[in-house]
Amino acid sequence: MKGLNGKKPFSFYLSVCLLSILILLIEGSLLALFFGGAVMPDLLLVMVICLAFIQGEQKGMVLGLLAGLLQDLFFGPAIGFFGLAKMVTAYLVGLASREIYKDQLIGLMVIVFIATFVHEFIILFLGLLFWGGTGSFFYLLDILFLEKTVYHLLLAVPVYLLLHRAERHGFFYIFPK
Repeated sequence: MKGLNGKKPFSFYLSVCLLSILILLIEGSLLALFFGGAVMPDLLLVMVICLAFIQGEQKGMVLGLLAGLLQDLFFGPAIGFFGLAKMVTAYLVGLASREIYKDQLIGLMVIVFIATFVHEFIILFLGLLFWGGTGSFFYLLDILFLEKTVYHLLLAVPVYLLLHRAERHGFFYIFPK
């Protein structure tokens, strides 16, 4: 079965899963060593945001769910925790990408800022809903959100340019037509 432009969607999703596993291995080893116990960037979220921005809401939602479920398997407190957060975030990014010119990087930066906030808010809400807690929203906003946002804004442009170029050259479609 072929998707749009004669490309196989299975090949795209398989490539994204392999890339997600590689990113999760980097996050769990190199970034954990480099950042220690401090707040570290979510490279997987940056990848999901960039690909949802390129691909649109339908593919973005599926790849957000796949990447989130893989993150749940590696690091998650429960299956579906990160999957739901990344799926919703990717869907909203894909919807917003309809209205933003994809070659204009300032639009991407605004999307990354908003998407990081949405993702972290969903994670916070799910954590409070299922496990309770007494964390101050403004404290978490100041400590977690602002630091992660700075990291994500710095990483978004090179990741986006790399993924956009890979998409144009057919990197994600590893099986021949």
